[in-house]
Amino acid sequence: MEKINILIPTDFSELSFEAFKMVDLLRSKFVVKLHLLHVIEANDLVFSDHPELSEGVDLSFYQKELARTKANFDLLKQKGIDFEEQISVGLLTTEIKRSSILLAIDLVIIGINEHHTLLDKLSSSEAQQLVRHLAVPVISLKLNTPLSQTLNDILLVADYEQPGKGIQLNLIKTIAEVFSSTIHLLQILKDDDENRIDVIKAQMEFFAKMHTLKKYELHLYRDNDVIHGVQNFNKEAAMDLICIRTHGRKGIAHLLLGSIAERLVNNCKKPVLTFHLKDI
Repeated sequence: MEKINILIPTDFSELSFEAFKMVDLLRSKFVVKLHLLHVIEANDLVFSDHPELSEGVDLSFYQKELARTKANFDLLKQKGIDFEEQISVGLLTTEIKRSSILLAIDLVIIGINEHHTLLDKLSSSEAQQLVRHLAVPVISLKLNTPLSQTLNDILLVADYEQPGKGIQLNLIKTIAEVFSSTIHLLQILKDDDENRIDVIKAQMEFFAKMHTLKKYELHLYRDNDVIHGVQNFNKEAAMDLICIRTHGRKGIAHLLLGSIAERLVNNCKKPVLTFHLKDI
């Protein structure tokens, strides 16, 4: 079986544990090594090279948080959850990125909804920087996200005019291979696209060939905008996983806080995998 190394950043809320559902599904086809990361947030003064600047910091708070974190991890292990615990003290964005590199993570999974997410504590720019520069894809799940027992159909939304390059798509291809999934490439047509259908299809075919997709289908769907188009297509075609390219200068270009991808994550009733490719 294929192996996959997964990181779940957790604040021990019910929402953050939503990620376990996806882990269980992936375990049906992968050998999963699971890491749970809890970041005890601290500002730069705690780690300052100048002790006199941090004399007023109450370090007992971090000691209490460390004890609470270890107790929460122990409770999860008592429930039979198999994972390696990771505890970091620092800035949330920095520690997630650092852990994903040091632990050679293949996939990050987070719980999210319109009103609360582990990344709520970040500013818009920090959140975008985290995901844009994270070297691995991210799966987001809302509370009570319905999951299929398998992943037969994977929807992939991207800017096919910019095929991009990079390794993040490899995980989607691996998931599709082990689940024998069909990857559905979707293009939402605008009014001025009617005379460019052949060009659009050629761009989609080029994207599929360039990234060596094996089992795939092309779909052109007319709707008012990308968000409604993806949602309505998903209602009709019942996709099991929605993958959205988030890196680029146009099209699906940003993740989180005001972007198309964020609104899809917040409104889709299916798990959403966000990934990015570098522009050619």
